[in-house]
Amino acid sequence: MGISVFPAPSAASKTRFVTTLTSGSSYTVPAGVTYVNATLVGGGGGSGGMGNTGAISQPGGGGQIITTNVSTTPGGTISYGIGAGGAAGANNSSGTGGNGGTTTFTGATSALGGGGGPSYGAGTNGNAGNAGICASNAGVGVGGNSGAVTGGAGGAGQIILEYWL
Repeated sequence: MGISVFPAPSAASKTRFVTTLTSGSSYTVPAGVTYVNATLVGGGGGSGGMGNTGAISQPGGGGQIITTNVSTTPGGTISYGIGAGGAAGANNSSGTGGNGGTTTFTGATSALGGGGGPSYGAGTNGNAGNAGICASNAGVGVGGNSGAVTGGAGGAGQIILEYWL
């Protein structure tokens, strides 16, 4: 029966989060970073427009969320794209909200955007969605009043990168 000797733990690691909200750019990998945890959020779908039938707007879907590890080369660059929020549905009975855009990060699985909400009824103007996680980035229309109005636009997607130095 032998005795196992384990090395002493290293100094505490630091965690850093990087959030990127711009489209069509590249990310430069910091020195010493050989992998990142990447969380991708697709753009939210816009809510549908409303006709004159006295109902509420139907919200668009939240963007898909994908988390994965990506191998990196220190000092290298990684291309990415942020999914745009879906357009607000027009103020009529056929004003379906636009689909959210796909968020991409080279080396990771893409996160699809949420679907646009259907057109339905009447209400007050929709509120724009927030950039963020899950259904919080879907466009939402606020219902109640009569009259044809426009739905809410979906929020843009995002990428959250986590790495240790």
